[in-house]
Amino acid sequence: MGPTRTLFRLLLLGAISAVLVAVGARFLDEILGLRSRARDATYRDIEAAEETRAAYEAERIELDRTVLPGISIRS
Repeated sequence: MGPTRTLFRLLLLGAISAVLVAVGARFLDEILGLRSRARDATYRDIEAAEETRAAYEAERIELDRTVLPGISIRS
């Protein structure tokens, strides 16, 4: 066995180990459910988002094009 064959076997063993670890971690995560899951929006969440949107809408300033500074094309 040459050094190239030994290196290839080590790389193959490392790749297989990485795949097995990834599959095992995914399987344990599905079984144990340690990470928090995305939850459904409640009525309270929707109300809070609407209040925030309304606050931003109230603060927005509407500018009339006739009062903007610059050169007037009507003169």
